[in-house]
Amino acid sequence: MFEGQSILIPSHVVFGPVLLMWTLGMLATIILRIRFDREWNLTLWTAYRIKRVWKRLADESASTGGTITSHSIGIIAWSLCGGVWAVAQHSELPDGGFPAWTGCAAGALLGLLALITRTAGAWIGAWVTLEKKAVMRGLEIDRHMRNWLLWGLLTVFFLYLVQNPGFTIDCSPLQTMTQLWWIWIVLKWLRQLQAVVRASVHFGWGIAYICTFEIGPTWILYFEFLGS
Repeated sequence: MFEGQSILIPSHVVFGPVLLMWTLGMLATIILRIRFDREWNLTLWTAYRIKRVWKRLADESASTGGTITSHSIGIIAWSLCGGVWAVAQHSELPDGGFPAWTGCAAGALLGLLALITRTAGAWIGAWVTLEKKAVMRGLEIDRHMRNWLLWGLLTVFFLYLVQNPGFTIDCSPLQTMTQLWWIWIVLKWLRQLQAVVRASVHFGWGIAYICTFEIGPTWILYFEFLGS
């Protein structure tokens, strides 16, 4: 307290671990841009020239290093969200500070599990439907769209730190990040539907795949962590 007023803790101190994830996200983006042109171009095309992705030449396919970098970006996005969510769950400063480190670690673990589950599910779906090419394109769309998600989250978090140098419970980036996440989810579903239609996959199989590996897990995640 100072003259009867609470002394605000700097936001960058409270969100220290999240700020570290922000830095890692920027570093991964720079690496993707400088070292992996093909993955970078495919990521950009997925947003506004999806037909260019589908019609790319063989030598325009992503390299292993670019794919791994994009997956890392997706996990960083999960980690960043986990840290912000953990901070938002506490209405007052507990002993030892905010559990942002725990939130970031849990988010990264959840992102890794989601990646493994989605990949395994895609291979099973490809085996059941005999539509391996369409399913693999769906995985590719998901990977590229996660890069865009991270860039949106980085922007939101940066603007929050600039506008709120002192941390207050009533002002949290979580709500804005959640809204951004929902916008991203809808856009990704539309891209997945485009992939289903373009590949002439049986509509029933396409809807079953999207409901099982897209819509279902999304609703579970929302109501489990954000709906309360």
